[in-house]
Amino acid sequence: MSVSAISPAFATPGARIRANLRATFATARAYLLRFASNPIQLIRAPLSPILIVGGFILAYNISGQTTVPDDQVIGFLIVGVFMTGCWSSTVWGAGFALQAERYYGTIGAVISAPASTLAVITGYTLGSLAMGIVDAVATVIVGLAVGGRFVIHDPLALILSVVAIYVSTICIGLAFAGLFILSRNANSLSNVLQTPVYILCGFYVPRTVLPDWAQWIGAGIPLTHAADALRGASLTGDSLGEIARPLLLTFGTALVFLVVGIWALGKADRSARSSGTLDLL
Repeated sequence: MSVSAISPAFATPGARIRANLRATFATARAYLLRFASNPIQLIRAPLSPILIVGGFILAYNISGQTTVPDDQVIGFLIVGVFMTGCWSSTVWGAGFALQAERYYGTIGAVISAPASTLAVITGYTLGSLAMGIVDAVATVIVGLAVGGRFVIHDPLALILSVVAIYVSTICIGLAFAGLFILSRNANSLSNVLQTPVYILCGFYVPRTVLPDWAQWIGAGIPLTHAADALRGASLTGDSLGEIARPLLLTFGTALVFLVVGIWALGKADRSARSSGTLDLL
């Protein structure tokens, strides 16, 4: 294709970047509008973390657990619920992005459009994460109401921990989006992975109680280290230097997921364009 045949919006690298950013934010906006148009979802969003926190607090009280100090149980669980929301954004936002487009009948336009498919999936992730803010706020409010205690000595450490969580979530989302497409079994994979991830990443139980092999598997997931960093920064007042290792592990493992996602999405995109199998995505 000659340069003259290329749309002006994609004629230069800078123009392509701007156009893909517009596609990303337009997708995020459309996702939020669809979400806001569903009253059940609006009710469910704040209620879900409240019920999860309440259920696990009850379970911890009944079990008489001693692994997590009594004065940190609620904070430990709040972080776990927050991480669960981020994981859900990964699976149901990015992971099902193209399946959602097929459901709405727009998959053909998405794949054939000049804008990158990656931009669309990133938009789904951002929209889902934005809705997750509602969950996070509701979770913190409930935690404080039932006696949660936070110790924050280094605000920068807390901010970077949260940034690490969202960056790793986006990377995981891109990887899952590509792998879901290539596997053709998105629903089955997502349902199978949810509970093991909650356990392996230490969302609701300390990873130290898991077998060594399970801890090694969990160490390969970015959200495991992001949760460690956030708990250190918010529960025990760790400084940026003290959480530097889990932060570096978060970004390092997230990079692996990003590479896998770019490869998988590129492979799926090329396959769909060359074979005309959009209906199989």
